[in-house]
Amino acid sequence: MTKNRLHKGNKIKVHYGIGNYYKFFKQDNPNLKISYQQYTKIIQAFNKELINLIIDGNVEYILPHLGSSLSIKKDKRVPRFIDGKLYNPTPVDWVATNKLWDEDEEARDKKLLVRYNNNHTSKYVFRVYFKKHIHPFMNKKYYNFQTSRHFARQLAARIKDEEKDRYDTFLLY
Repeated sequence: MTKNRLHKGNKIKVHYGIGNYYKFFKQDNPNLKISYQQYTKIIQAFNKELINLIIDGNVEYILPHLGSSLSIKKDKRVPRFIDGKLYNPTPVDWVATNKLWDEDEEARDKKLLVRYNNNHTSKYVFRVYFKKHIHPFMNKKYYNFQTSRHFARQLAARIKDEEKDRYDTFLLY
């Protein structure tokens, strides 16, 4: 798996980064003497605490200027038949699938996939949900939120942690 991944669709490049936000901050607050390094540490600490609140505190974080919110959503994914064909929305376990394909050439040719069974969560799949329909505004269909790898891994670790109570969320759809 050394090939670069190609993403489908056209992505709009981000025009603003933390450097731009620091410039805006300095323009709005000229009397505050905060260096760029201090500013980035504050933003990183805020984001880490926000992730902890969303995952451990089951908090729905509202982004008022975007008219959207971030929360954890769970939905049950079970295989079913649709128009006589088997539809399996359960996530693919790529580690086990690649191991199977390395060991069995026939499975690779048939493109057999190994899927998670999620018995530890009663067949529920959890994900970070970006709800865009709080306020009406133009072009909201173009807004997208993609979690950082750290955020997704921290959510997975919390779900698998057996020392804490079983992970549950209020957003059941």
